[in-house]
Amino acid sequence: MGIFDVFTKARNEAKAEEEQKEKELLAKKEKSLEELKASYEGLGWPVIGRLNPVNIKGAEDSVMKETISSERKDEIGQMVFDEDISPDTLKFFSPQELLFLLSALEMYHKHSPLPGFEKNHRKVYNEILDRVRNAEYLQVLYDMNTGYPFIDHGFACVYFDKDMAEEAAALFAKQYRKLAVRQCLVEDKENPGKIGFFDFLYYVGIENLIVDNGAYRARFKRNEILAAPGDWGQDKNKMPSNPALNFAMLDAVAEKKWPVSYEKREEVVKAKEMRMFSLMRAGHFIVPMKHEGPAEVLEDGRIKIDKDSKIEFLIIKTQDEKQFLPVYTDGFEFAKRNKGKEWNAGVFRFADIIRFVGDRDGVIFNPDGQGVILTGQQMMAIEVAAQQAEALKNKKS
Repeated sequence: MGIFDVFTKARNEAKAEEEQKEKELLAKKEKSLEELKASYEGLGWPVIGRLNPVNIKGAEDSVMKETISSERKDEIGQMVFDEDISPDTLKFFSPQELLFLLSALEMYHKHSPLPGFEKNHRKVYNEILDRVRNAEYLQVLYDMNTGYPFIDHGFACVYFDKDMAEEAAALFAKQYRKLAVRQCLVEDKENPGKIGFFDFLYYVGIENLIVDNGAYRARFKRNEILAAPGDWGQDKNKMPSNPALNFAMLDAVAEKKWPVSYEKREEVVKAKEMRMFSLMRAGHFIVPMKHEGPAEVLEDGRIKIDKDSKIEFLIIKTQDEKQFLPVYTDGFEFAKRNKGKEWNAGVFRFADIIRFVGDRDGVIFNPDGQGVILTGQQMMAIEVAAQQAEALKNKKS
């Protein structure tokens, strides 16, 4: 045997040994996978659950129709056992298929830890986020009582598909919610300066969202899609924004206008109103005004009026001839109504605004938005109660 034959034989033997090791490793992996699958035997696949935990007679078991066939569930569901799901594969899935896979991963991992769960869950979750972020339009449930996105247990509901959104709205109607489906442009690329949908959500204080609520769904944060914007192109130090208050007003108004009765309803409504009042008192607001004479604009945007200056505030009259000062939480709300070039605006605290009410009936917060009305007496009561609470707190400390 020549030296060349010796080397060839050695190489072939090494190759055969390597192939044998690969076969043994593959067999070991297949056995481990079968054992893993066996540990979940009988668990089944996720099914669509109830829309939300609200219990109303006749609507307890109302659920949306199934969106994924049994055959497709068997195909997609097997991916929960993958050690490393391919992102390229996920790009071919529909939104509901992605949400089903996400639900399956969570369900199986809760039953018993899955290998590679964290990275696989993140891949699927990120693909869903990208679909939301890059969508041209989203279907959004709007509350007809507020004119803003509907808030369900702290979450706004957005959908990829209009038919699915309308099916969900019909289920909510059984809970006496009056909702409409609106197609919202995510970003107006032809008008870059125009506020986008996720910027809008920031201003109204909606940070928690559910995509495809009622079907296979996922919860996410608004700031995972888009960071908080600046103050709508204005000087950050001179233009207030009160997103938490805007959310609290929406939440309180919607709860009061929901025509249902349930245990401790009065306590829930009162708690939401108290949260709203607390945020009002802590806020800074835009108030339309004119002034004659010297005035100083402070660093936080508030105006210090000279004692000899004359000021006039814009008044809104209602049909019953009552007079209210319009008060705006931010530049987005302030810009909704054309007030005329003769009107300027100042930034004032809640306590300042109380003094401006005078003999008028009160104020309207965001008259073209939430439209929350407070009388002068209510504002004074809020201020007095807050001062008493602060005094008591200081006394204890």
